[in-house]
Amino acid sequence: MGYRVIFLTKGCKISVKNEQLMIDNGDTAKIPLEDIGCIVADSPQISLNIYLLTKLAEYAVALIIDDKSHTPSGVCLPFAKHSRHLMLLKKQIDMTEPTKKRLWKQIIQKKIGNQAIVLQICNIEQWKEVDSKKAMVKSGDTTNMEGTAAARYFKLLFGKDFTRSQENTINAMLNYGYAILRSCIARTLVAYGFEPSLGVHHRNTLNSFNLADDMIEPFRPVVDLFVKVYAEEAEELDTKIKIKLADLLNMDVLINGKFFNCQRAIDLQIQSLSGILNGNNTELALPTIIELERHRYE
Repeated sequence: MGYRVIFLTKGCKISVKNEQLMIDNGDTAKIPLEDIGCIVADSPQISLNIYLLTKLAEYAVALIIDDKSHTPSGVCLPFAKHSRHLMLLKKQIDMTEPTKKRLWKQIIQKKIGNQAIVLQICNIEQWKEVDSKKAMVKSGDTTNMEGTAAARYFKLLFGKDFTRSQENTINAMLNYGYAILRSCIARTLVAYGFEPSLGVHHRNTLNSFNLADDMIEPFRPVVDLFVKVYAEEAEELDTKIKIKLADLLNMDVLINGKFFNCQRAIDLQIQSLSGILNGNNTELALPTIIELERHRYE
Protein backbone atom coordinates (compact mmCIF):
# COMPACT_ATOMS: atom_id res chain seq x y z
CA MET A 1 0.00 0.00 0.00
CA GLY A 2 1.07 3.56 -0.72
CA TYR A 3 2.47 6.21 1.60
CA ARG A 4 1.59 9.59 0.05
CA VAL A 5 -1.30 11.71 1.35
CA ILE A 6 -2.96 13.83 -1.35
CA PHE A 7 -4.88 16.86 -0.02
CA LEU A 8 -7.19 18.58 -2.55
CA THR A 9 -8.53 21.97 -1.46
CA LYS A 10 -9.60 23.60 -4.74
CA GLY A 11 -11.83 22.70 -7.66
CA CYS A 12 -10.19 20.25 -10.03
CA LYS A 13 -10.80 17.14 -12.09
CA ILE A 14 -9.17 13.93 -10.92
CA SER A 15 -8.90 10.86 -13.10
CA VAL A 16 -6.66 7.89 -13.86
CA LYS A 17 -4.40 7.32 -16.85
CA ASN A 18 -1.64 4.72 -17.17
CA GLU A 19 -2.00 3.74 -13.49
CA GLN A 20 -1.40 7.33 -12.41
CA LEU A 21 -3.67 9.79 -10.63
CA MET A 22 -4.20 12.81 -12.89
CA ILE A 23 -5.02 16.09 -11.11
CA ASP A 24 -6.19 18.74 -13.57
CA ASN A 25 -6.73 22.28 -12.29
CA GLY A 26 -5.46 24.05 -15.39
CA ASP A 27 -2.11 22.34 -15.09
CA THR A 28 -1.92 18.57 -14.78
CA ALA A 29 -0.06 16.76 -12.01
CA LYS A 30 0.61 13.01 -12.19
CA ILE A 31 1.12 10.71 -9.20
CA PRO A 32 1.56 6.91 -9.41
CA LEU A 33 -1.41 5.18 -7.77
CA GLU A 34 0.90 2.70 -6.05
CA ASP A 35 2.47 5.59 -4.11
CA ILE A 36 -0.80 6.92 -2.66
CA GLY A 37 -2.13 5.97 0.76
CA CYS A 38 -5.13 8.27 0.90
CA ILE A 39 -6.74 11.25 -0.82
CA VAL A 40 -8.55 13.97 1.12
CA ALA A 41 -11.17 15.77 -0.99
CA ASP A 42 -11.77 19.10 0.78
CA SER A 43 -13.70 20.94 -1.94
CA PRO A 44 -17.20 20.42 -3.40
CA GLN A 45 -15.83 21.47 -6.81
CA ILE A 46 -13.79 18.28 -7.26
CA SER A 47 -14.92 16.17 -10.21
CA LEU A 48 -14.28 12.43 -10.56
CA ASN A 49 -15.69 9.32 -12.23
CA ILE A 50 -16.50 5.71 -11.38
CA TYR A 51 -13.39 4.39 -13.13
CA LEU A 52 -11.25 6.44 -10.74
CA LEU A 53 -13.08 4.95 -7.73
CA THR A 54 -12.54 1.47 -9.15
CA LYS A 55 -8.80 2.05 -9.50
CA LEU A 56 -8.54 3.56 -6.01
CA ALA A 57 -10.18 0.42 -4.62
CA GLU A 58 -7.79 -1.76 -6.64
CA TYR A 59 -4.79 0.03 -5.12
CA ALA A 60 -6.34 0.17 -1.60
CA VAL A 61 -6.40 3.97 -1.59
CA ALA A 62 -8.80 5.56 0.90
CA LEU A 63 -10.78 8.52 -0.46
CA ILE A 64 -11.82 10.80 2.42
CA ILE A 65 -14.62 13.26 1.64
CA ASP A 66 -15.08 16.48 3.62
CA ASP A 67 -18.51 18.10 4.04
CA LYS A 68 -19.43 21.79 3.65
CA SER A 69 -17.91 22.53 7.06
CA HIS A 70 -14.65 20.94 5.82
CA THR A 71 -14.96 18.07 8.26
CA PRO A 72 -14.46 14.43 7.14
CA SER A 73 -17.93 13.03 6.51
CA GLY A 74 -17.28 9.86 4.52
CA VAL A 75 -14.64 7.46 3.28
CA CYS A 76 -14.55 5.25 0.19
CA LEU A 77 -12.79 1.95 0.96
CA PRO A 78 -11.83 -1.15 -1.04
CA PHE A 79 -14.37 -3.94 -0.51
CA ALA A 80 -13.18 -7.44 0.46
CA LYS A 81 -9.87 -6.94 -1.31
CA HIS A 82 -8.19 -9.72 0.66
CA SER A 83 -8.29 -13.17 -0.96
CA ARG A 84 -9.24 -14.92 2.29
CA HIS A 85 -11.87 -12.53 3.57
CA LEU A 86 -14.39 -15.23 4.59
CA MET A 87 -11.82 -17.27 6.52
CA LEU A 88 -10.70 -14.20 8.47
CA LEU A 89 -14.30 -13.16 9.05
CA LYS A 90 -15.04 -16.51 10.69
CA LYS A 91 -12.01 -16.09 12.94
CA GLN A 92 -13.15 -12.60 13.90
CA ILE A 93 -16.60 -13.93 14.81
CA ASP A 94 -15.07 -16.82 16.80
CA MET A 95 -12.67 -14.64 18.79
CA THR A 96 -13.16 -15.46 22.47
CA GLU A 97 -14.02 -12.89 25.13
CA PRO A 98 -10.78 -13.56 27.08
CA THR A 99 -8.78 -12.83 23.91
CA LYS A 100 -10.71 -9.62 23.27
CA LYS A 101 -10.20 -8.48 26.85
CA ARG A 102 -6.48 -9.27 26.70
CA LEU A 103 -6.07 -7.29 23.48
CA TRP A 104 -8.03 -4.34 24.86
CA LYS A 105 -5.75 -4.29 27.91
CA GLN A 106 -2.70 -4.12 25.62
CA ILE A 107 -4.25 -1.30 23.60
CA ILE A 108 -5.22 0.80 26.61
CA GLN A 109 -1.91 0.33 28.39
CA LYS A 110 -0.11 1.55 25.29
CA LYS A 111 -2.51 4.45 24.84
CA ILE A 112 -2.00 5.63 28.42
CA GLY A 113 1.76 5.18 28.09
CA ASN A 114 1.73 7.30 24.93
CA GLN A 115 -0.33 9.98 26.62
CA ALA A 116 2.28 10.14 29.37
CA ILE A 117 5.03 10.45 26.74
CA VAL A 118 3.19 13.38 25.14
CA LEU A 119 3.05 15.15 28.52
CA GLN A 120 6.73 14.43 29.06
CA ILE A 121 7.67 15.81 25.63
CA CYS A 122 5.67 18.95 26.48
CA ASN A 123 7.60 19.33 29.76
CA ILE A 124 4.53 18.81 31.91
CA GLU A 125 5.88 17.56 35.23
CA GLN A 126 2.78 15.61 36.23
CA TRP A 127 3.22 13.10 33.38
CA LYS A 128 3.93 10.36 35.93
CA GLU A 129 0.40 10.74 37.32
CA VAL A 130 -0.97 9.57 33.98
CA ASP A 131 1.74 6.97 33.40
CA SER A 132 0.96 5.34 36.75
CA LYS A 133 -2.52 4.44 35.49
CA LYS A 134 -0.95 2.09 32.96
CA ALA A 135 -0.17 -0.54 35.60
CA MET A 136 -3.73 -0.37 36.94
CA VAL A 137 -5.37 -1.52 33.69
CA LYS A 138 -7.10 -4.85 34.17
CA SER A 139 -8.16 -7.35 31.53
CA GLY A 140 -10.82 -5.64 29.41
CA ASP A 141 -10.12 -2.40 31.35
CA THR A 142 -13.10 -3.19 33.57
CA THR A 143 -12.26 -0.29 35.92
CA ASN A 144 -12.07 2.21 33.04
CA MET A 145 -8.51 3.38 33.57
CA GLU A 146 -8.71 4.72 30.02
CA GLY A 147 -11.33 7.28 31.08
CA THR A 148 -9.58 8.10 34.34
CA ALA A 149 -6.26 8.72 32.60
CA ALA A 150 -7.87 10.73 29.80
CA ALA A 151 -9.68 13.04 32.21
CA ARG A 152 -6.40 14.00 33.86
CA TYR A 153 -4.37 13.96 30.64
CA PHE A 154 -6.44 16.44 28.64
CA LYS A 155 -6.60 18.94 31.49
CA LEU A 156 -2.84 18.74 31.96
CA LEU A 157 -2.30 19.14 28.22
CA PHE A 158 -4.81 21.87 27.35
CA GLY A 159 -5.76 23.47 30.67
CA LYS A 160 -7.91 22.71 33.69
CA ASP A 161 -11.08 24.05 32.05
CA PHE A 162 -10.71 22.01 28.88
CA THR A 163 -13.11 19.18 28.04
CA ARG A 164 -13.50 17.11 24.87
CA SER A 165 -17.16 18.10 24.58
CA GLN A 166 -16.43 21.79 24.01
CA GLU A 167 -16.88 23.38 20.61
CA ASN A 168 -13.56 25.11 20.06
CA THR A 169 -10.61 25.12 17.69
CA ILE A 170 -8.56 22.67 19.74
CA ASN A 171 -11.32 20.03 19.62
CA ALA A 172 -11.94 20.73 15.93
CA MET A 173 -8.26 20.02 15.22
CA LEU A 174 -8.25 16.91 17.38
CA ASN A 175 -11.38 15.56 15.70
CA TYR A 176 -10.02 16.23 12.22
CA GLY A 177 -6.74 14.49 12.96
CA TYR A 178 -8.48 11.52 14.54
CA ALA A 179 -10.79 11.22 11.50
CA ILE A 180 -7.81 11.02 9.15
CA LEU A 181 -6.18 8.29 11.26
CA ARG A 182 -9.47 6.39 11.55
CA SER A 183 -9.96 6.39 7.79
CA CYS A 184 -6.44 5.11 7.19
CA ILE A 185 -6.94 2.34 9.76
CA ALA A 186 -10.28 1.36 8.21
CA ARG A 187 -8.62 1.19 4.77
CA THR A 188 -5.87 -1.06 6.14
CA LEU A 189 -8.31 -3.35 7.95
CA VAL A 190 -10.31 -3.91 4.77
CA ALA A 191 -7.16 -4.45 2.73
CA TYR A 192 -6.14 -7.23 5.14
CA GLY A 193 -9.56 -8.88 4.94
CA PHE A 194 -11.05 -7.72 8.25
CA GLU A 195 -14.69 -6.79 8.75
CA PRO A 196 -14.25 -3.34 10.38
CA SER A 197 -17.66 -3.39 12.09
CA LEU A 198 -16.63 -6.32 14.34
CA GLY A 199 -14.69 -4.69 17.16
CA VAL A 200 -12.60 -6.03 20.01
CA HIS A 201 -14.08 -3.59 22.53
CA HIS A 202 -16.29 -1.18 20.57
CA ARG A 203 -19.56 -2.92 19.68
CA ASN A 204 -22.00 -0.20 18.66
CA THR A 205 -24.48 -1.80 16.25
CA LEU A 206 -24.77 1.52 14.36
CA ASN A 207 -21.00 1.86 13.87
CA SER A 208 -19.47 0.36 10.73
CA PHE A 209 -15.94 0.94 12.05
CA ASN A 210 -15.86 -0.52 15.56
CA LEU A 211 -12.56 -2.30 14.94
CA ALA A 212 -10.99 0.86 13.55
CA ASP A 213 -12.09 2.66 16.73
CA ASP A 214 -10.27 -0.03 18.73
CA MET A 215 -7.08 0.13 16.70
CA ILE A 216 -6.83 3.93 16.64
CA GLU A 217 -6.44 4.34 20.40
CA PRO A 218 -2.61 4.13 20.69
CA PHE A 219 -2.24 6.53 17.73
CA ARG A 220 -4.47 9.31 19.06
CA PRO A 221 -1.64 10.93 21.10
CA VAL A 222 0.20 11.70 17.83
CA VAL A 223 -2.62 14.12 17.01
CA ASP A 224 -2.72 15.45 20.58
CA LEU A 225 1.00 16.25 20.46
CA PHE A 226 0.69 18.09 17.16
CA VAL A 227 -2.21 20.21 18.41
CA LYS A 228 -0.35 21.08 21.61
CA VAL A 229 3.00 21.89 20.04
CA TYR A 230 2.06 23.46 16.72
CA ALA A 231 -1.51 24.58 16.63
CA GLU A 232 -2.90 25.32 20.10
CA GLU A 233 -2.91 29.09 19.52
CA ALA A 234 -4.56 28.88 16.08
CA GLU A 235 -7.79 30.83 15.77
CA GLU A 236 -9.45 28.33 13.42
CA LEU A 237 -9.01 25.02 11.69
CA ASP A 238 -7.71 26.39 8.41
CA THR A 239 -6.45 24.61 5.30
CA LYS A 240 -2.78 24.82 6.31
CA ILE A 241 -3.47 23.05 9.60
CA LYS A 242 -5.65 20.42 7.89
CA ILE A 243 -2.81 19.61 5.50
CA LYS A 244 -0.43 19.24 8.44
CA LEU A 245 -2.93 17.04 10.29
CA ALA A 246 -3.25 14.79 7.24
CA ASP A 247 0.54 14.66 7.02
CA LEU A 248 0.71 13.16 10.53
CA LEU A 249 0.40 9.82 8.73
CA ASN A 250 4.01 10.40 7.68
CA MET A 251 5.31 11.12 11.20
CA ASP A 252 7.56 8.57 12.87
CA VAL A 253 6.67 6.29 15.77
CA LEU A 254 8.57 3.37 17.24
CA ILE A 255 7.61 -0.30 17.03
CA ASN A 256 9.99 -2.77 18.65
CA GLY A 257 12.69 -0.09 18.70
CA LYS A 258 12.47 0.68 14.97
CA PHE A 259 11.23 3.83 13.27
CA PHE A 260 8.15 3.63 11.07
CA ASN A 261 5.81 6.31 9.82
CA CYS A 262 2.25 6.12 11.15
CA GLN A 263 0.89 4.58 7.95
CA ARG A 264 3.42 1.76 8.07
CA ALA A 265 2.91 1.36 11.84
CA ILE A 266 -0.83 0.95 11.25
CA ASP A 267 -0.02 -1.70 8.67
CA LEU A 268 2.21 -3.57 11.14
CA GLN A 269 -0.43 -3.33 13.88
CA ILE A 270 -3.10 -4.82 11.63
CA GLN A 271 -0.67 -7.52 10.47
CA SER A 272 -0.08 -8.46 14.10
CA LEU A 273 -3.83 -8.64 14.73
CA SER A 274 -4.12 -11.01 11.78
CA GLY A 275 -1.27 -13.07 13.27
CA ILE A 276 -3.14 -13.30 16.58
CA LEU A 277 -6.28 -14.59 14.87
CA ASN A 278 -4.17 -17.13 12.98
CA GLY A 279 -2.46 -18.30 16.18
CA ASN A 280 0.99 -17.03 15.20
CA ASN A 281 1.46 -14.52 18.03
CA THR A 282 -0.26 -13.17 21.14
CA GLU A 283 0.89 -9.53 21.26
CA LEU A 284 -0.19 -6.61 19.10
CA ALA A 285 2.55 -4.54 17.46
CA LEU A 286 1.71 -1.17 19.00
CA PRO A 287 3.32 2.24 18.40
CA THR A 288 5.35 4.23 20.91
CA ILE A 289 5.07 7.99 20.45
CA ILE A 290 8.19 10.11 19.96
CA GLU A 291 8.75 13.79 19.22
CA LEU A 292 7.16 14.77 15.93
CA GLU A 293 9.49 14.12 13.03
CA ARG A 294 8.60 13.34 9.44
CA HIS A 295 9.79 9.94 8.25
CA ARG A 296 12.81 9.99 6.00
CA TYR A 297 12.46 7.78 2.98
CA GLU A 298 15.78 6.34 1.87
